[in-house]
Amino acid sequence: MQNRIKVNQQFYKKMFALAIPISIQTLLISSLNMVDSLMIGQLGVDSIAAVGVGNKITTILILILQGFGTGAAIFTAQYWGRKDLTGIRKILYITFFIVTVFSLLFTILTFLFPILFIKIFTNDIAVIELGAGYLRIVSLSYFVTALTVLFSTVLKSMGEVKRPLYIAIIAIGLNTGLNYLLIFGNLGFAELGVDGAAIATVIARTIQAVLLLILIKQHLALTLSSFTIRENFDRELLKRYLVITVPSILNHALWTVGETSYFWVYAQMGTAQLAAATLIDPLLFVFMALFIGLSDASTVMVGNSIGANDEEKAVNYAKQFLVITFVLSIIAGLGVVLLSPLYIAIYNVTDFVASQAQSILYVYGLLITGKMLNMVNNIGVLRAGGDTKYVLYLDALGVWLVGLPLALAGAFLWDLPIFIVFALANSHEIVRAFFGIKRTFSRKWMNNVIDIQSNDRDSVTSL
Repeated sequence: MQNRIKVNQQFYKKMFALAIPISIQTLLISSLNMVDSLMIGQLGVDSIAAVGVGNKITTILILILQGFGTGAAIFTAQYWGRKDLTGIRKILYITFFIVTVFSLLFTILTFLFPILFIKIFTNDIAVIELGAGYLRIVSLSYFVTALTVLFSTVLKSMGEVKRPLYIAIIAIGLNTGLNYLLIFGNLGFAELGVDGAAIATVIARTIQAVLLLILIKQHLALTLSSFTIRENFDRELLKRYLVITVPSILNHALWTVGETSYFWVYAQMGTAQLAAATLIDPLLFVFMALFIGLSDASTVMVGNSIGANDEEKAVNYAKQFLVITFVLSIIAGLGVVLLSPLYIAIYNVTDFVASQAQSILYVYGLLITGKMLNMVNNIGVLRAGGDTKYVLYLDALGVWLVGLPLALAGAFLWDLPIFIVFALANSHEIVRAFFGIKRTFSRKWMNNVIDIQSNDRDSVTSL
């Protein structure tokens, strides 16, 4: 009994050390994004919709980048469990090269053809004009955004969460301050509206990427040669990375297109419906913050245990994370329902938009348990074990065979209100949670992605 209590104490101590800083960082980002959203909200429904569409396109990039980052996170967590810094440097190089090429290509396309991207979602001329200008400016931040995603992912997988939190606070504070100055023209600055919000985003993300680069350089003793092919290219490691990461990338791509399709459905229902579906995001992210911390903590703790060849501990950790997530998600759902009227009242929108947004939040409060179980179990636990193919199948089938057909039918066949279409679109969360948890209890998801017989073993560096 005493040994079990000691094990539980060690679990919670490590979990809190990882999850709390990540959750606080995410909460700060969400809270200040809410402030940004409120600032834009004062400009009217068209501005809300324009920035919402522009950010949705940026989110597509970020989600795909996270697919690349997932592979880096799995390898880094397991290398860290084996105290192999050289392996981490190699996987960092591989992922750095890939995300650099991808983000620059995405930048070129969105900078040159912003109107084509915005028109995917809306035919409203005012929204297109505002959104295209916003997107063209924000596209200049995509390369540093890729670096931020990569560096943050690697650092978290090494258990470094506090200093990235401080860096995030600096970046978020800078972004919010610049928004105040540039959106409304305060303190003598030009009044730029949504373009001002875009400029603030570019500056803040650049500062964040530079500070994270300095931090990761310290952790891994990086030099300029650390990013040269001669020193870090490892063909065998690249093959293993692709085997693990390609399903994750496909997963993120299919998921992103699916989620974007939902957003497209909302946009086709009208600008008011689009605004209602857009303005709820900041509040949802506030409640998601805790579970993002739990998900990242589960990736690190389960991945470290597998890397150290302690599969029993990995399974016990996974089960404990599921119980904690279930209980906290119930509480979060109640929080969303109780706070939604107060939150919606802050916005300068019509009564119709306000009522639809509030109804969407009520629906979200009911679905949040399934969503958060998927976040911690599928994204955190299963991927930490390298079970990326199963997560790919589960997410793709859920989004494309359950959520999207129901959303399309609800909007265009049955002519249902936006909040019911939202419920239909997200019903797949319950289905995925059931099969995901079943997979965890089967123990088939645990894979040690590091080949002990490879040359990586010879490069183990003592910490």
